[in-house]
Amino acid sequence: MTYSNPTCLEIKPSIPASLRRSFLIFSLAAAISVMQWSATTAFSLPGLTSIASAFQGALVGTNTNQSVGNLSDTAIWWNIEAYDTNSFHGGSNNYFTIPAGVFKVRVSGSVLWSDNTNSGSRYLYTKTGGAFAPQGRALSANTKTGAFVMGQSVHSAVMNVFPGQQIRLHADQTSGTTTSVIAGNNTWFAIEVLP
Repeated sequence: MTYSNPTCLEIKPSIPASLRRSFLIFSLAAAISVMQWSATTAFSLPGLTSIASAFQGALVGTNTNQSVGNLSDTAIWWNIEAYDTNSFHGGSNNYFTIPAGVFKVRVSGSVLWSDNTNSGSRYLYTKTGGAFAPQGRALSANTKTGAFVMGQSVHSAVMNVFPGQQIRLHADQTSGTTTSVIAGNNTWFAIEVLP
C-alpha cells in the first residue's frame, strides 16, 4: 500500500467538479491577501520575519512672504513644520540637514510668486551648500506674465547624499526689480528618504 503526500492545492477526484474551481479561487485569493498583508505589516513567524519600513521625511512651509531681488539667488526660509521624522529641519532656517544613516533622498518644493508689473523669468532650484549638486537635483525655469501670480514647482530624482549635507530650495528672478514669494499652502519644501 502506498500513500501520497498531498498539498493544500492538490485536486482530488473525490472533490465534485462544481467545487474544484471555487476551492482554487479561494486558495489563490487567500495567498494574495497574505502577501499584501505581509508587505505592509510588521510581523514575525517561525522562520519568517518581515518589518515594514517606516516613512522618513519632512515637509516645511512659511507664514511670511519673502522678498526675492533681481538676480539674487535667494534661499527660501522655512518656519513651519507640517512633519519632520528625523530632525531634517530643526527649527527656523533655510535648509534640510541629512541625518546619520541616510544616503538616498528625493526632494520637491513649490512657491507662489506674487504679481508684478514686470515679467521676466522665475527660477526655482535646489542647492547643497553653495553648489548646484548633487546630480539629479531639482530645477525649474519659467517666464512669467507680469500682472498675475504664478505657481512654480520642482522635483528631484533620487539623489545620493551623505550625513551632515545641507539641501536648500532657492528662488531667483529677472523682473528687474524685487518681487516676492507668497506664504501659504502653495509655498513649501519636502524631503523623502529612499531605501
